[in-house]
Amino acid sequence: MGGQRHLTGMAAGALALWAGAAFADSAPMPNPFSRFSTQDAVVLAVRSEFAPAGGHVRVTVYDGEATFLETAAAKLEAEVNEEGVALLTIADLKPGDYAFVAYFDENGDGKLNRSVIGKPKEPYVFSNDIRPKLRKPTFAETKVAVAPGEVVVLTLKD
Repeated sequence: MGGQRHLTGMAAGALALWAGAAFADSAPMPNPFSRFSTQDAVVLAVRSEFAPAGGHVRVTVYDGEATFLETAAAKLEAEVNEEGVALLTIADLKPGDYAFVAYFDENGDGKLNRSVIGKPKEPYVFSNDIRPKLRKPTFAETKVAVAPGEVVVLTLKD
C-alpha cells in the first residue's frame, strides 16, 4: 500500500511539472526586434526571407482614413541588411494611429510595379498583415498605434 502512495505522489509531481512546463511554453516570447528600439523614434523593421542584402525596401506611412492610400504622411526607404531586415527610423512621428505599406523594390525603379488589373507584382505588406482579396484594405484594418520607443515589424511575403 505504501508503494501506491509513493507512485501517486510521483504521478502528482510529474503532473505538476508537466503543468508548469505547459504554462512556461505558453509564455510570450521576447520580441527579437526590440533591440532596434530607440527612445526618441519609432522604428520600422521590415523583414524578409527572400530579399537579398543590399536590396531596397520602400515604406509609405499614412496618418488617417481621409488620406489612406492617397496622400502619404511620409515615404521612406532602407537597404536590407545581412539578417534580411530593413530598418527605418522615424524620429518625427507623433504618438497615434498610423498605417504602413512596405514593398521590396525588386527591379530598383523606385515604384511598386503592378499588373494590368492593378495587383502588385512585387512583394508587399500592409501593417497588421492585412491582405483583402478583391478590395483595397481600409485604414481601420491596417492602423497601428505607435509612440517613440516602439518597433513595428512588417513581414514581406513573396
